[in-house]
Amino acid sequence: MRRMVEMVLVAAIISVMTGCVGEQTKSSTSKSSNSPQPTSMVPPTASPSTPSTPISPTPKVTPNSTAQVPITTPTPSVKPSPTSYAKEADAKKAIESRTKETIKALKEKDLKKLAELIHPKKGVQFSPYSYIHVSSDVQVLGSGLATLWANTSTTHWGDYDGSGDPIDLTFPNYWDKFVYNEDFAAAPQISYNIILGKGNMINNVFSVYPTTSAITVEYHYPGLDPQFQGMDWTSLRLVYEYSGSQWYLVAIVHDQHTM
Repeated sequence: MRRMVEMVLVAAIISVMTGCVGEQTKSSTSKSSNSPQPTSMVPPTASPSTPSTPISPTPKVTPNSTAQVPITTPTPSVKPSPTSYAKEADAKKAIESRTKETIKALKEKDLKKLAELIHPKKGVQFSPYSYIHVSSDVQVLGSGLATLWANTSTTHWGDYDGSGDPIDLTFPNYWDKFVYNEDFAAAPQISYNIILGKGNMINNVFSVYPTTSAITVEYHYPGLDPQFQGMDWTSLRLVYEYSGSQWYLVAIVHDQHTM
């Protein structure tokens, strides 16, 4: 009987001990399962660096904006003129060809050609003597030459030197006496902005038409009959002004010996 009790006690002890061992094993297993798993130490892939420079905002476009393009002024094809034509060489170079056309038209009484040579706005001024009367001398547009020529009524052109009588003549009669009274196309002397014929009357051509803006061409006969010893000299002066791209006739001035 005693032997039986001892065996029961031993079995109970073994059972208790086995339970403790199982609890320890369970506890150990539980702890093991609850412990964090080690993580692989692989460094993360580095992302490409981003530029630190700030991006400028898109420029604002103003509607209907127009680019300011500089305007280029075309260079004139005509060469600049000298500031003065007082030097005869400069004046001759500028006007010689033009005045040859004019004197030819006057010789032939070619009014159509003459009209083309006359200043288109000012017309041409007729002066019977060296003193030009700006306010009273007859001035005719090129388009009016033919009409004036055909007019049989007389025109007042000024006053005769010496007597003071009125110069009332038709255009053809005035032409023969105070325009082409000699063959000036064959004149022995021609000058450019220089006065050749000089008499007692004041010559104001350069005051009215200064050499800074005009050219005066003089066709001169120093004398026609030797017995008069030069007292019968006569001149025709053609005055030109530059306009646009051409020289135009603005005055026809007759001159002769005066008392």
